[in-house]
Amino acid sequence: MKHPQKQLWRTASRIYHCLVSQDYATQLKLPFEDWWHCDRLIRKRQQAQRRGWNLAALKLERELKTSLAQLIQQLTTLHGELSSDSPQQQISSVGEIYAELLAIEEEFGELQLDLRAQSISVITERIELEGVYLGPFEICLDYGNQNTDGTLHYRVIARDPNPAITNDSVTHPHVQSEVVCEGEGQTVIRRSLEQGRLFDFFTMVASLLRTYNSESPYVALSDWDSVECTECADVVTASEQTRCGNCEITLCSECAKDCADCDSPFCHECLSHCDSCHGGCCTSCLKQCVQCNADCCQRCLLENERCSDCDAEETEETEEELPETHASAANPVTATAVQPDCLGETVVSA
Repeated sequence: MKHPQKQLWRTASRIYHCLVSQDYATQLKLPFEDWWHCDRLIRKRQQAQRRGWNLAALKLERELKTSLAQLIQQLTTLHGELSSDSPQQQISSVGEIYAELLAIEEEFGELQLDLRAQSISVITERIELEGVYLGPFEICLDYGNQNTDGTLHYRVIARDPNPAITNDSVTHPHVQSEVVCEGEGQTVIRRSLEQGRLFDFFTMVASLLRTYNSESPYVALSDWDSVECTECADVVTASEQTRCGNCEITLCSECAKDCADCDSPFCHECLSHCDSCHGGCCTSCLKQCVQCNADCCQRCLLENERCSDCDAEETEETEEELPETHASAANPVTATAVQPDCLGETVVSA
């Protein structure tokens, strides 16, 4: 649906006035907020390490790496701007911005205008990278809202989100919380917004969404369907993950321990041990010895439902009793012969 020329012209006029209202030469600022955010993460990570919270420390370390990469990117961009010898180009006129809007509408097929919210947006096609479906994205330019550095604010919104399992705010390897990591294209995108070259801006961001840089993703595509091991916080792919047979938490192959009897995987907390052989065994497979009540696995519990230790003690006691029994049988006690009275006499009847 094409918009009336009057509406496009009013939008172009408003964008022009937003651009000229800021003197970009005076908007160079150090990224203090990002610096303080990294500083807070460092202190939180140190505190977690001191208290032995290894899982929390690993999560904070991953977040710190991402935040530091963004901080370095912003400082590099600032340094490039200060070192640039080329003069800043003139801001596009209202007529030029109007032509930009027409070109955008032609390129993307549809241009959404909201004069009240002061925003313009386009929607990309459905994007799939390395077999991972990410869906279409809306690139929304809020020309009435400016960032702290003076550039116009924009968002990248997933219209059919398929976020990473480990972080539902990451809807694209280079998009987190509707903010795109522009990478090496940050300076070019920034300049296009400052000068009102809107067609260049929208096409560059759309092209960025169609590409994948494996060196600087928020979540790698290889880990998109992966989850964290609950015990060690390592990222586990779908083919490698397993679940505890009792509490059903996600485990990696290193943390999952098989029961010696049923071979089912269990976490450290849910796996018990046989009191006899000390091997790992789940509580369902353990049975008590009828004599000492020790928890034993099937290999250590004998047919008489006694553990091997109790069975050995009973055997020793039996063997100690056997010599006395054999001695009694070898030397039987003979009774003394008693001669009857009136031996040899004959009973005579009266």
